[in-house]
Amino acid sequence: MAKRLAFLSILMMLAWSQQAMSGECIQSQAIGTWLNPFAGNKSDITKLEIWEVCSNETVPHLKVKAYTACAPRDCTWGRSIAQKADEQYVEVLYRTFFAKRLVKGSINGKRMDVIVYDDFHDPRKSDQQRSFVLWKQ
Repeated sequence: MAKRLAFLSILMMLAWSQQAMSGECIQSQAIGTWLNPFAGNKSDITKLEIWEVCSNETVPHLKVKAYTACAPRDCTWGRSIAQKADEQYVEVLYRTFFAKRLVKGSINGKRMDVIVYDDFHDPRKSDQQRSFVLWKQ
């Protein structure tokens, strides 16, 4: 009997830990593809792709892939996990070859106001802040 109780206790703890790990999926208006129709200068944000990762194996989170203006096709800063995310806000950090880039997006319906903070590795280059308006596709 004691062995059965111990076994049931272990099973209940495992089931509880799986639920705690998977948690609730993130509800965010940020999920989707966001486009900047006015991007033109080199390294302007042209597109953000944001999707949710929600499974029993991971803690729910948002992944963001940022694209910038390049030629002959857009470049990417890669994929990164959002540091902060809620219904109308997303914040993500990219470590690129030239700089750390913090992207902060504030959502209002189908419009996302994005501010990019560039922290350049080269101390001779001044850090900068840029802003963009993206529209949900």
